[in-house]
Amino acid sequence: MNQRDKPTGSFGDAGWYEFAKREVFLLTESIVNYPPQRECERHFLLAVVRRTLSLEKAFVHAIEDHNGQMAMTLVRLNLDTLARAYALYWAEQTAGMTAESFARDFAAGKSIRKMKLRGANGGATDAWLIAQIAPLADWIKTVYEKTSGAIHFSDFHVRQLFQQRESVEKQDDGSLNVRFVLGGTDHAPPDDLYTDVRQAFVHITLMLIELIRHRCEIAGVSKLE
Repeated sequence: MNQRDKPTGSFGDAGWYEFAKREVFLLTESIVNYPPQRECERHFLLAVVRRTLSLEKAFVHAIEDHNGQMAMTLVRLNLDTLARAYALYWAEQTAGMTAESFARDFAAGKSIRKMKLRGANGGATDAWLIAQIAPLADWIKTVYEKTSGAIHFSDFHVRQLFQQRESVEKQDDGSLNVRFVLGGTDHAPPDDLYTDVRQAFVHITLMLIELIRHRCEIAGVSKLE
C-alpha cells in the first residue's frame, strides 16, 4: 500500500476513507491514459471507480445515521465489485479470452455468471468469484457469508429486528413482553458497533486500489510512485 499521506489513526477511521478517495482519484489519471487497444478495460475500470466512490459516499452516510443494515449491504456490494474486477485476471487465464475481450462482452451486457473463466466447470457465479479471491485475505469468505443475507430479505433481517428490542419483561405465565424500537436506524448502538464493518469496507476499497494500480502497470500507463 502506498505510504503517501497514510493515516495515523485507527484502521477504519474517517482518515482512511479520505486517504482511499485521494488514491482513487490519483489512479484515475492513469486509467484515462490507457492505450486505444485497451479501451474496454479502461471503461471497465472507470466504472469500478465510479461505483466504488458511490458506495463509499452512501456507506459513510449509513454509518453516520446508525443505519447498520444498509452499511452491511454496502460492504457486500463493495466486495462484489472487488470480486468482479478480479475477473479481468481470470479472463487472461482463460483460453480464447483476454481482459479486453472480457471487458467488451461485459459492457455489451453479457452476464459474468454465464462466462466460463479460468477452467471453471460452470459459470462465474458470485460464490465462484469469491472462492477465487478468498486466498487474498482470510476474512473475505466470512465477510461474504455474513453480508450476503443483507442483500435479499432473509433471516438476517429477523435477527436485526431482535437487536432493536428496548426491553424484555418476563410475565407471570412465563411469556415475554418485548418492546421493540422500529425505525430505519439502530437503537442506541454502542460506540464500537460499526468498527468491523468500517474496517471491512475500507479494506475492500484498498484492495481495489491495488488492483487498479497493477492493471495500470500492465497497461504501461503512468504509474504512481
